[in-house]
Amino acid sequence: MTADPTIDPADDPAAIRERALSTAVEAKRALSALGGDYMTSQAARTAAKDLGMRGWTFYFGGRAGVLGSVEPEVVHAIVGFFPAEHVVASWTVARDPRQSPPLDRVVDRYRDLQRKWADEFLAALPEAEAHELGDLLRDIATTSETGLSPLAAAWGAMPEPASARHRVVHWSHVMREQRGGLHIAAVQMAGLNPLEAIVTGPLGEGGARFFRWPEPYPRPDDAMRLFRDEAEEITDELASRSYRGLSESRAERLISLLDQARKAAAGAEPAASSRAY
Repeated sequence: MTADPTIDPADDPAAIRERALSTAVEAKRALSALGGDYMTSQAARTAAKDLGMRGWTFYFGGRAGVLGSVEPEVVHAIVGFFPAEHVVASWTVARDPRQSPPLDRVVDRYRDLQRKWADEFLAALPEAEAHELGDLLRDIATTSETGLSPLAAAWGAMPEPASARHRVVHWSHVMREQRGGLHIAAVQMAGLNPLEAIVTGPLGEGGARFFRWPEPYPRPDDAMRLFRDEAEEITDELASRSYRGLSESRAERLISLLDQARKAAAGAEPAASSRAY
């Protein structure tokens, strides 16, 4: 991120950290929607069908195909919140040229899906605001640490779309992957396994079924809920580092633009029943 000339060099480091944390917390809902709702859209199901792929095979091929034809265990480690058997089975089919299209074609279709979703669901976002938001997200994403998220690094290295609305979805996806990688680490730091994190989170057992975890599921107790809250707080703190270069005015503008974009998308599409990690 280029230096923000509106930041006072004498600004209290504690104030900068607090502002960045607040920004991370306020931004996460919009980034999750703008960078992920297309994954569970009807257009995604149509795209999978057009390629002759099942939904989850297309999901893993499109999302993780930017890594190339890596081993299934690598994809499982990176996506984090799915059972190993499900990831291995889906990815094995996705990267097998005898059963699926080439991975680069699948990724291209995934990017096309992002663009089509942006055209449809961000149509109400004014062009000027879309350009401004795309620039802000790019500046933040391209200067953020991606060591805990290979998917964020890989998606961030993809060519940037030309359209303003397309850029909003592209960079929201990159930042969503950044947070996702941090969340995997935070869940482990808090003492939970992925399944425990899901069933104690907002998706509950329905989320566990959606992600193909086999029953029985652990019953959340007070300790698990406490650990889940700690994991979210750790994620927020780690993610906040990306926003420490923002002045107060730019942070406020970012949240305002994200809110506009999220509301535009929400007004055009029914709420998704489940969002993939």
